[in-house]
Amino acid sequence: MVREAWTDERLDDLKEHMNRGFVEVKEELREGRGAIGTTRAELKQEITDTRVELKGEIAETRTELKQEIADTRTELKGEIAETRTELKGEIAEMRTELRGEIAETRTELKGEISETRGEIGDLRDRMDAKFDRLTYTLIAALIGLLATHYLG
Repeated sequence: MVREAWTDERLDDLKEHMNRGFVEVKEELREGRGAIGTTRAELKQEITDTRVELKGEIAETRTELKQEIADTRTELKGEIAETRTELKGEIAEMRTELRGEIAETRTELKGEISETRGEIGDLRDRMDAKFDRLTYTLIAALIGLLATHYLG
């Protein structure tokens, strides 16, 4: 059943009840704002702390990486120097071997050239002897022809 008329007393009660409700809502809003402000401050502090922590970790990691790079560089320089020394030794050994082989080959070639010169000299001497005999034979034949022609 709905009342059609409100008494002043009833309206005042309703007004008082409504005012209390508004006051409660305002208090709850203030508390919520306060909680939000506190949460915001806590989050800002947590973000700041995390940022500081991360900066420290990044700086530490950077320092570690620089040291590792420097150590690796030093290690590589040592390995390169060691390899260079080994290569110089191997090259010197090869150079010595090659010089020895070249000297052996030169000696062998000199012997072969000397041998070949001797063979060529022998051939030339034999050819000279044959040409001399041929010349004597031709001269004898020519004398024989002349003698036969004029004497006979």
